[in-house]
Amino acid sequence: MGTKTLKEIVSVLENDATNYAVFLESFEMSLTQPSTSVAQIKTALGEGAVLSSIEEVQNASVWTVVEEALLYAGDPGAGPSAAVMASEKLASLMDALKKQVGELVKTATKTESFSLRDGHPAYPVFWDFALLFQNATSATILMGSSSD
Repeated sequence: MGTKTLKEIVSVLENDATNYAVFLESFEMSLTQPSTSVAQIKTALGEGAVLSSIEEVQNASVWTVVEEALLYAGDPGAGPSAAVMASEKLASLMDALKKQVGELVKTATKTESFSLRDGHPAYPVFWDFALLFQNATSATILMGSSSD
């Protein structure tokens, strides 16, 4: 997954935002031997990552989770600017991300959604998602959240 698109989305969403910061990153791992989902998450995020939940998700629902979070409109006191949300730049970046997420889904043999009780790399306030895409040789975590 290309980090360039993720960084551009963060930059666009934070442009002229009010009390709104976005975290959006991917973590990729090669798997040389079978390992558990928990072990993969700890490898990517560190031993301090403590799960509060993890569940397998249907591939058809993955993009909806990501899209709904990133297109969170906020409220008058906190959120992205209305102009940014209506911009062609954001729409174009979302299309690019949809293709990248689609590739992850297509190559994954298992997709899980998880949440962290401790060890989150950001400070989620408004929205938060964490997805683990696995196949025989690799695992990718896509995480996003926003805060004030």
